[in-house]
Amino acid sequence: MIRLLLADDQVLFRSMLEEVITSDERFHLVGCASNGLEALDLMKVTQPDVALLDIRMPKMDGLATLAAIKKQYPTVKVLMLTTFEDPFSVRESLQTGADGYLLKSMKPPALLAALFCVAQDIMVMHREIYESTLKNNTPALANHAPTLEIDGIQFTKSDLQIMKGIAEGKTNKEIALLLNYSEGTIKNKVSQLLSKTNLQDRTQISVYALKNQLI
Repeated sequence: MIRLLLADDQVLFRSMLEEVITSDERFHLVGCASNGLEALDLMKVTQPDVALLDIRMPKMDGLATLAAIKKQYPTVKVLMLTTFEDPFSVRESLQTGADGYLLKSMKPPALLAALFCVAQDIMVMHREIYESTLKNNTPALANHAPTLEIDGIQFTKSDLQIMKGIAEGKTNKEIALLLNYSEGTIKNKVSQLLSKTNLQDRTQISVYALKNQLI
């Protein structure tokens, strides 16, 4: 059974989601939050497999919550859910490591199917958002997809680009400018690299990348 955490500040919509999710025996709803801070508190005690996050929430929004989850709980899958198609939010979500991005207008069966796919390590995206991403030539999709695996660790194109920048002695700001990311996104991605490789600092990332011929 897939353990699921839900975070959405709209009480009525959150109640509807609870009803939809609990109607499917594949899922166990382990917690509901009204903002990102509550979601992070629940993460500590509920240990979900998948987190379903609204983008716009008070106190801590979905993007900040996504970054915190991916840093502290890198194995948890995170699916973003929003009312509006916002190119900035799509880009930032994917660059921060979101495993999917959906619109709230989708029908319940499609949402349940998306949640199940994300739990199986399959990236999902609403068609409107996908087509808009391609139209705007956003590199986030290609950069998010795994391109290399070493000892069970998957590295994306952006991982390799960041490690190359680190090995060349570049700062987070310089790497961000080079890859057209925000500095905060690069900082989060470096933290994710350290976590999934079990390394301690940027020097060790450089040595690891050179040793495994990743750059």
